[in-house]
Amino acid sequence: MKKLTLLLLIFILAVLPAFSDKKEDRELVRTQDYIAAATKTGAAKIQALQAYIKKFPDIKQKWTKFAYYSLTEESFKTNKYGDAVKYGKNSLEIGVPGQGGEEARLYLILANSLGITGSPVFNKDEALKYVNKAVSFSTQKNLKDTLQAAKDLKKKLSGPPPKKLSPEQKIKMHYGNEEYAEAISFYKNLGEVEKADPEIHETYANALYKSKKYSAALKEFEALYADNKKAIYASRMADMYEKQKKRDPAVKYYLEASLLYQEEQNSTNRQVTFKRAQYNIHEKYDLNKRIEKYNKALQNQQSSAKKNVDQIAGMKRKIRREGRRLRKDYERQGMDPPQYELDKVQKLKDKLAKLESGGDSSGGVGDEGAKIEAEKKKIEAELKSLLNSAKKRLNL
Repeated sequence: MKKLTLLLLIFILAVLPAFSDKKEDRELVRTQDYIAAATKTGAAKIQALQAYIKKFPDIKQKWTKFAYYSLTEESFKTNKYGDAVKYGKNSLEIGVPGQGGEEARLYLILANSLGITGSPVFNKDEALKYVNKAVSFSTQKNLKDTLQAAKDLKKKLSGPPPKKLSPEQKIKMHYGNEEYAEAISFYKNLGEVEKADPEIHETYANALYKSKKYSAALKEFEALYADNKKAIYASRMADMYEKQKKRDPAVKYYLEASLLYQEEQNSTNRQVTFKRAQYNIHEKYDLNKRIEKYNKALQNQQSSAKKNVDQIAGMKRKIRREGRRLRKDYERQGMDPPQYELDKVQKLKDKLAKLESGGDSSGGVGDEGAKIEAEKKKIEAELKSLLNSAKKRLNL
């Protein structure tokens, strides 16, 4: 028994360094990965820290705790207040890392995030709760800088209640937060006078557009455009007609948008909307597909022509041989070659022409290029006429 115990002890002592080495290696990997994530900034840092937590989810580990704390800080810095609150509460729950200053700063971040008026997570009472914790904790730990910041924030939060948002501010807040359904619902509950406000009405129309409610959005933009010929209204309508493959109204409003952007001295958008008008009128006549097909055929033909170099050279030699034979057998004898001989040479010349064009009778592009150019001229003339009509409608 003593001998068995001794052997077991020797085995444990022999294996223990290996276990220790593996533990140190894992800790080294965790440390290196955390440092790599924490040295990034902004969205890249947030993404890297989230990946770190997913890779090392054990909340008892030091660097995982630091990852939650760092996510709280970076979310607050990038104005993602909802995420700052979420990660901050997670960090408090699993245990804040550091020597004390981190916990005080965490209370401050939570108080600030919850105390920002207009934020989706605004909660003044909860913000005051965390700022009081920051004051108490900083006092106990003698953290003078944090204590002063906490007192300043408490004074700010304890001041007069925030100014009530106007209907315009509220609907724009929803739209700015990409809460399009909430913006639509808010508008529908407004009175007729508020709905008629151009800024509120435009925000509602844009919310419908962003929600892909194109039929409803078109109706609102048409009403807005009737009152105010703004380029963005025309561009929005053209875009929605294009999505519905309604080419004529798409061309009409893209041209009007282009002219209005020119009046607004916005050359970039003027060019973009005019190009969209061209694209849609080409689509109307199926010209874009024809051009694409033609270019592809032309590319294939040119590629085939390069591959036919040896055959072309051989065919030219054969034609020369036939020419010499005809001169020897007929012309030097004072006779004209018979038609069948001439036809034979002509067939060889036809084959040469096909090889040089890069294909046979089915693979060549023929006169399609000329047809396309003729069609383009016709379409451009129509586009010019439509542009002149748009100028008259807009009195430009």
